[in-house]
Amino acid sequence: MKNICITLFSFLTLLVHAQPKLTFTESKQILVLDEENEDASTVKLKANFVNAGTKKLGHLWTISGTKDKDWEFVKGDEKSEEVTVEFSKVGMFSVSHTLTFSRTKTLKDGSTEEEEDELSVEKENLITVTNNLDELTQIHADSNFVKLVKKSADYVAKPKYASDPTPHIFLAKGYFGMYRKDIKDAAIQEPFDEAIASTATAIEMDLNGIFNMPIHKIWLNKFQNEVVSNGVLYNLEEENNYPIFYSGDKKERNAELNGQMLEGIEQYLSITKNPLAGKFLEAAIRFNAKDIKNATLIWKTETKNLLDLTSIENFTDTDLKVLKIGIILSAQALQKKDGNSTEACNLLNKANEWFGKQKDFYSYYEKVMNKCGKQ
Repeated sequence: MKNICITLFSFLTLLVHAQPKLTFTESKQILVLDEENEDASTVKLKANFVNAGTKKLGHLWTISGTKDKDWEFVKGDEKSEEVTVEFSKVGMFSVSHTLTFSRTKTLKDGSTEEEEDELSVEKENLITVTNNLDELTQIHADSNFVKLVKKSADYVAKPKYASDPTPHIFLAKGYFGMYRKDIKDAAIQEPFDEAIASTATAIEMDLNGIFNMPIHKIWLNKFQNEVVSNGVLYNLEEENNYPIFYSGDKKERNAELNGQMLEGIEQYLSITKNPLAGKFLEAAIRFNAKDIKNATLIWKTETKNLLDLTSIENFTDTDLKVLKIGIILSAQALQKKDGNSTEACNLLNKANEWFGKQKDFYSYYEKVMNKCGKQ
C-alpha cells in the first residue's frame, strides 16, 4: 500500500510540474526556385504542442519578408496548425510560431477561471531560397573558368543574392579551375588564394546546407583534398603503414615542414563545414612544432566534442580522411606528451567505429590495441 501511495504521489507531482511545450518542424530548409519539380520551392511547416493539461486556443505563423510577394500560403493560413508555403524570392527567411492556450486556475474561494497564456518558437534564417544558376553551371561545365569568375562576380554584386552562398560557390569553382589549369589573367593574380577566400565566404553564409547538395559537395571534397594533400599530407612520412611526422634530425627542415603543414591545415579549416575534422590534425602539427600549450588546449576542447559525435553523415570524404589521420597523429603525440595511452586510447577507441577496417588506422591501432583494452 505504501508503494502505491508513493507512486501516486510521484504521478501527481509530475502532473503538477508538467509544462506545456511548443515546437515546430519543417520539411526542408533549402528551396530551389528554378527546378522543374513543382515542390522544389515549397516547404511544409507543422506545429507540435504538448498541452500538459492546458487547452489549445489558436495558432499564428510569422514569416519574414512580404506575404504574397516573397512567399504565399498554398495550404492553410497564418492560423493553421500545419501549412505549406511557396517562396518566390531568393534569400534567407526566418519563421516563428505562436500558440495561445488556456489553463484552469483555482481561486482562493474554490471557484475556477480560465487563464490565457502563449508560447512562441522562432527559428532565424530557417529557410534558404536559392536558384541553381543554370548559366553558371553551364559555364563551369564548359571549363570556361575566367568567364565563370567574372559572371559569378556579377551575381555576387546583385542585391538579390546578398545572402545566397551559391554565387560565391561558383566564384570559388572558377578560381580553382584557373589554378588547376594554370590559366593566367592580369586581373586575377592568386586564383588559389581567391578560391579559398570565396569558399570560406560561401561556407560562412551557408546556414542550411547548400554545400550538402551533391553538385557542390562533390566539388568541395575535390577542392579540400587538393588543399590538404599539397599542404599537409605531402609533408608526412610513413612507418609500418601509418602516417608519422618527419623523422630526420634536420631542425630547419622540420621547422619548414611544420610551417607548411600549419598553413595547409588552417586553409583546410576555413573551407570545411565540419571543423572538428581538422582539429586533431592541427593539434598534432602544433605539438610537433613545440607549441604544446595550444595543442593541449585543442585536445582538451575537441576530445569531448569527438566523444559526443554521433554522426559523420555530412562529412566529405576529405573531412573523414583528415579526421582519421589527425587522430592517428594525435594519438602518437599524446603518448609522447603524457607517457601513457589513456587519452590516446579515448580517441582511438572512438574512431575505431568509423575507421577500424582501414589499413592505416588499423596498423597503428593494432600497435596499441592491448593498451587500449581491445583484443
